[in-house]
Amino acid sequence: MKLIVMRTSLRFSLVIGSLAGVVLMQACTRPATDFGASSSDSVDSGREIFFTTEPGRNQKTLNKGMNAFADYLTKEIGVRFTYKPAISYLHAYQLFSSGEIDMIRVGIYGGYKVLEQNSDASTLAIQKPSYVSVLIGNQKLRPKADQQNDKGIQVIKGKRVGFGSLYSGSTFMHPLLDMRSQGVVIADTEDCKHVTNQYDLPAMVAVGQLDYAFIKGNSVSLLGRVKDEYLPSIYVAWKSPEVKRNNYFIVSERLRREDDGRLERSLQKAIIDLDRENKTDQVVLDGLSKGALGFEPQNEVFPTPVNDKIKALIQDYGSAPSCED
Repeated sequence: MKLIVMRTSLRFSLVIGSLAGVVLMQACTRPATDFGASSSDSVDSGREIFFTTEPGRNQKTLNKGMNAFADYLTKEIGVRFTYKPAISYLHAYQLFSSGEIDMIRVGIYGGYKVLEQNSDASTLAIQKPSYVSVLIGNQKLRPKADQQNDKGIQVIKGKRVGFGSLYSGSTFMHPLLDMRSQGVVIADTEDCKHVTNQYDLPAMVAVGQLDYAFIKGNSVSLLGRVKDEYLPSIYVAWKSPEVKRNNYFIVSERLRREDDGRLERSLQKAIIDLDRENKTDQVVLDGLSKGALGFEPQNEVFPTPVNDKIKALIQDYGSAPSCED
């Protein structure tokens, strides 16, 4: 081929070069529906997908984590993804129901509510087993070695107990399900409180404002959400024996219909492809949830069976459970 080009006229060479440039330009510019862009230069500037998450952490931390996730999706898929902050759990659900966003990241309780309220919504990807429910107590309440007996969650009876938000899956609904399995209900406590920022719970236990609190642990670190300064003042009173799931993504029917489902499939693949062994992906995963191991497609174990347990628990309580009743 080189010999042929060398023997052609200069004019013909210029024509061939121009055509090659056109072909190269076309190869570097993906059509708007050709998902799987490899750089931000290929982002379809005419499209934007909004998503949100439940605000279980302070907004500065959420902004950093969710914006990193948005940048990752934008780069991988070639459609611009934008994080829209929610001022409360209920606001997050309202943003989804009203159509202002097309994807929401939820815990088990939020997921139950969103799927109950939006029958056309669909689970996109679920957290790999990595969540551990942890009950921490003030060190002063720790049984002496010679008095050690495993009461499990029974230790919270007659005590002041802290939970996360009224709508939190990891620090309220999961603990309630664990309590239910051991025959304990909210009314068994002396007092209980909801704390919007989950990171405040260890501090409240450490200084004695609470006797016990349920916090979110994971298979990487049980007390990863406890600041070092509070560690000497608390102890692990109980932890769930099994490693469970909590977080997952739900998408709207509108997103599912885009490009005959191609956008949904590309989005699911991008989320499932996140690999904790990859340093860049690890940053994205930690931004979603510190210590997160990754995601996978929904299965027969999650979330439907968990939603059935939540429905049964609510029926037991007679209404949505709360420390505020």
